[in-house]
Amino acid sequence: MKQFAVVLLSVLLVLLTGCTKPVTESGVQSTESGTAESTAEALSSTESGAENTAEKAEHITQTLSSGVMVDTGVYVPESMQQQNLPEMQGTGQEIDFEKIKEIFCAGKKITEETEGSYPPDMPGALTEAEKHLSTEDGDYLLVGCGNSFFYTAARDTQDTSNLELYKTGKDLDFSTIAEADEEIRKVAEELGISVGDSVCYTIDTSSMPHYIFQYDLLVNGMPLGKFDGGSYSDNVFTPGTYLTAVLDEDGIRHFDVSYVLKETETGDAQRVLTLDEALDKVDEKYNSIIMEGDYYINDIQMAYMPIKTDDAGIVRLIPVWYFQTTHQILLPDKSGTGEIMLPQDGYILINALDGTELLHSNGDI
Repeated sequence: MKQFAVVLLSVLLVLLTGCTKPVTESGVQSTESGTAESTAEALSSTESGAENTAEKAEHITQTLSSGVMVDTGVYVPESMQQQNLPEMQGTGQEIDFEKIKEIFCAGKKITEETEGSYPPDMPGALTEAEKHLSTEDGDYLLVGCGNSFFYTAARDTQDTSNLELYKTGKDLDFSTIAEADEEIRKVAEELGISVGDSVCYTIDTSSMPHYIFQYDLLVNGMPLGKFDGGSYSDNVFTPGTYLTAVLDEDGIRHFDVSYVLKETETGDAQRVLTLDEALDKVDEKYNSIIMEGDYYINDIQMAYMPIKTDDAGIVRLIPVWYFQTTHQILLPDKSGTGEIMLPQDGYILINALDGTELLHSNGDI
């Protein structure tokens, strides 16, 4: 389960750059490349959001009244570009183990197939059962908690610690990006998994060139955050949700689906905080603490976040504003004769319906 948990919690988050002007009423500085207010208006200008596209979100560069510097693009999925959104409830969506075997291991000699149990530590989990399968070719398949699974084939891979370098849009000889994307989406559809936007990374420096795709998972047409939810007050870890797939000239060699959910109940649509209002909440947080060093916001996204309830099988699905943060502080080096700059990454989740912060552990220096 540890191997599975590590895979479940892998996350990819990124965005870009800008410049500054005088302070607005909301306590943030406006910019030539776009203010938080103008960006929020672009994202929330119609009730339906049908006239908006993600491309309308501008890059913003601002300084909050607390001194936190914002330098990033803003990603709001098209389906969430609305003035009003509902809170939902959800539960795990069961993934058929036999169907997965049929898709990924057909015609292969299975050398080991076992089943165990593990206390489900993920809200919305359907079962304590874990199923493992290995093939003579070195393939490995694991299905856990009923709604997550991990498949990998024993082929050449490359450690790509900075995937952004590979977001080139370059097609490989064996397949175009569009063809590879279509193949992966067909498998997801066959498994009953609803996916949204994707990002493709072309790995052409490996001995076996391949694509890496990351997809949004959808609940009731709404994307779930690929960022993980952190450790909340009762120490329960709520992971983010995503689908990652790797495809080379031999086909799909890796398929990693974390935490598939389905909607069970949808509440009334409520007014969504604009980006300006969400940034005000972040600003209030930093204005209430003594700050040392420099603080930056270098990624802003909006998505639905699964939150634990008292019922282990049910989660709340709340639209959130996600702010990726970096704290840079000078600390004494090991010799005690100088200083080193220590960056610490974290994130802030703001409930987009009521403005409260979803508390979690960002780690310690």
